[in-house]
Amino acid sequence: MVHGPGPDTLRVFQGLVKIGVTNWGGSGLIRRRRYPAMVLALLAALVAAGFEPLARAQPADWDSVFEQGSEALAGGDLARAESSLTLAEELSRNLPANDPRRARSLISLARLHRAEGDYAKPEDLYRAADPVARAAYGPDSVEYARFLNEVGRYYHTRRKYELADQFYMQAFKLRVAALGKENVEVAESINNLAVLYENEVRLEKARVYYEHALQIRSKLLGPTDLKTVETEEHFARLLAKLQRSEEAAELASKAIAARRPRLLEMIGDAKPSPDAVRAGIGVKGPELIEQADPDYTEEARIAHHEGSVALDVEIDREGRPRILGVVKSLGLGLDENAIVAARKWRFRPARKGSEKVDYRATLEINFRLL
Repeated sequence: MVHGPGPDTLRVFQGLVKIGVTNWGGSGLIRRRRYPAMVLALLAALVAAGFEPLARAQPADWDSVFEQGSEALAGGDLARAESSLTLAEELSRNLPANDPRRARSLISLARLHRAEGDYAKPEDLYRAADPVARAAYGPDSVEYARFLNEVGRYYHTRRKYELADQFYMQAFKLRVAALGKENVEVAESINNLAVLYENEVRLEKARVYYEHALQIRSKLLGPTDLKTVETEEHFARLLAKLQRSEEAAELASKAIAARRPRLLEMIGDAKPSPDAVRAGIGVKGPELIEQADPDYTEEARIAHHEGSVALDVEIDREGRPRILGVVKSLGLGLDENAIVAARKWRFRPARKGSEKVDYRATLEINFRLL
């Protein structure tokens, strides 16, 4: 009779599994560290043979690896996120077909590629995730509706409007059936459809949907919630297209006022230097030597929202910009992203004669979609 490994041997093998999980790359190969060939061969044979204690350990490994990948993705460490999330997806293949972790693995990989700016790979991942999510969450569930809405946003970003409409509508119907007509998730679906109809130049239909989304969000979330403000910003842009200028200006002003406290919090207590100079005779202005591109928000991207944010800044004697205020706003989160980007810019300091000086200027941060 052949006996399985004893408890001490098993602990060694489980320790090796954990070490391997930490060091596997996206290709499933152990990187950088070398292990004795005999140990690796034995470990591989045990896994391939379906050794029960190791098989039972895999779900816990998935949880740890997936959490690491999710944290890395949220923190912008895309290389580490790709390594962990790829491994999590590989581990999830050993889970039951209706296990939600299989769907979460595929969906998170799709999000990773979108964060990397790759909008081709997510399509196959979302397609693979669809039947898994349907089985895991249930075809009439709110969770499945959220998945469908995410896929709709993906196709919307890629300007595949017919597919976006299909997924948005499926999500909308499921949400209404499960949550009722007045719900924040239903309002999200209505807002998404409004932006889509505006993209398709179905302006009157978009107006009706924006009005409905704004009504629900204002009631349930309040007038200063960012989701309410986003709908106001979208709606103001549409009203301007419909030549309803006064209404558009009023709604835009309301949205700007709602965002102002958040912008002031980002700016902090920065105050202009009393000795700062402006452009003039005898003053050599600062020269830009390092520039960071601003990030687009997804809300602005699906709306094809472009333009520039103008910032009131003071460039100090070290060439670092200090943000004092927002002179011209774009909304949809782009003002905030402009501040983040501008803080990374660096200049050769301005000079008055031979002396470095603080310099007051207006800095324009441009947002353009390719």
